Amino acid sequence: MLWLVFDFPARRYHATPWGHHVQEGLVEWPPSPWRIVRALLATGYTKLAWQQVPDEMRQLVEALAANEPTYRLPPATLGHTRHYMPVKGWKKGVQATSLVIDAFVRPEGALGIEWPAEVKPALRDLLARLLERLGYLGRAESRVKAQLVSEEELPQGMPLSTQRRAPDDEPVRLLAPVASTEYDAWRRGAPDAPEDLLAALQVETSALQKHGWSAPPGSRELVYWRPAGAFSAPSMRGASHGPGIVGADAALLALATDRKRDVLPLIERALPTMELFRRALLSKIGDEQQRGRCPELTGKDEDGQPLQREHRHAHFIPLSLDARNRGRIDHVFVHAPMGLGPLAQRALRRLRKTWAKGIDDIAVTLLGIGSRESFLEVGGTAIPELASSATWASRTPFIPPRFVKPSGKDSLEGQVRAELLRRGLPDLATAPLVTLPADDNQAGRQARRFRHFTRTRHEGGKPGPPPGLFHLTLTLENPVEGPLCLGWGCHFGLGSFVPGGC
Repeated sequence: MLWLVFDFPARRYHATPWGHHVQEGLVEWPPSPWRIVRALLATGYTKLAWQQVPDEMRQLVEALAANEPTYRLPPATLGHTRHYMPVKGWKKGVQATSLVIDAFVRPEGALGIEWPAEVKPALRDLLARLLERLGYLGRAESRVKAQLVSEEELPQGMPLSTQRRAPDDEPVRLLAPVASTEYDAWRRGAPDAPEDLLAALQVETSALQKHGWSAPPGSRELVYWRPAGAFSAPSMRGASHGPGIVGADAALLALATDRKRDVLPLIERALPTMELFRRALLSKIGDEQQRGRCPELTGKDEDGQPLQREHRHAHFIPLSLDARNRGRIDHVFVHAPMGLGPLAQRALRRLRKTWAKGIDDIAVTLLGIGSRESFLEVGGTAIPELASSATWASRTPFIPPRFVKPSGKDSLEGQVRAELLRRGLPDLATAPLVTLPADDNQAGRQARRFRHFTRTRHEGGKPGPPPGLFHLTLTLENPVEGPLCLGWGCHFGLGSFVPGGC
């Protein structure tokens, strides 16, 4: 038995799966057996100065090809960069460009491989030397430190094998070499194929294209089953990973557009954008939402009735975290005080895209699932909506849930107090401060923007809001932790507050 460890110091692994174009944005994860064996052969030529492959390496290749490895995956996230490369020609006075997508995996630890091959000590020593000299795996920027270890030193990660372990596991197709005896038998019917398995492993892409091979000769396709939580590790401090995270009540997702002409929706369209986001998320639950199995996302009980639980189901809060593009929704924070169950977490992991007015496809990337405290900052930048304070100011308009009357429980102050009471929050210390659009200060300028916010429900049949929208500054009797969302449409981005000075 051989135990291999691959660590990626740059925390990036780039490799395109066989049969796919680099522009598809897919990553071969974990590295296929075919890729690993070819990398070992290349290392022998470049680092051990082989002029031809020694017999020991031939024996090692045959031993590896005759067995199917199993993997132990570290927590990881998927990521990509995209940019527009200039190409020849001009279009309407602007130089033509071509979109280039560079997808990668960001592993949070070392990858372990268990290869059930019995080899002689001399072959084991050769494998150890090759691994120590291996500089990269996949693309050249995928720097790697590899070594042969003992079973006790193999990292503990998510198991990945050809055996399915859970219903949520997803198939991953990896290329692997066939056994040498199987290759020899196959070659008798393919005289143009390389003379043996070792030669087949060294065939260049140009030769494959010349002979019209749809797959490398001597290769086979193995179907592995990857756990559903393999790509749920967050990049922010303290958030957890894996399926069925206990105590999770929040998730953070990033939005991006694929086409140059598309831009992310403005914060003024928070209501319809978050409604469409929720609709896309519920589509990943399927029939289970009709059975009341995911009340934290649907907001309904098993009888299909709205929950009466102090607004403890999910709030979809639009965020604008990119300092270069303020005012546009680039992240969504999902917060359900009642908690996110396994079904909701699975839906969040499966969500890949949403849409908005004029934008058919907005890419969605899950950054993490965990407790609210896990997301206080992202990339060193604090999220103001999640801060703690006794004074809060409107970030999006507060819309009273009922018609405002001059006094009593239906007055503006009375409705704010009722909203706080329903959520179990401290009462107001003073009456709400209403900022008028005519005020010549930052709050006044914000209040003037509020008239541009969309208040039309996207879901047909839903009643519209009462007239009136307000910029409020609330001072509570005691500090509370965000997010603070009050009033009509508070589950879809309206009535969101930030600490008074933000």
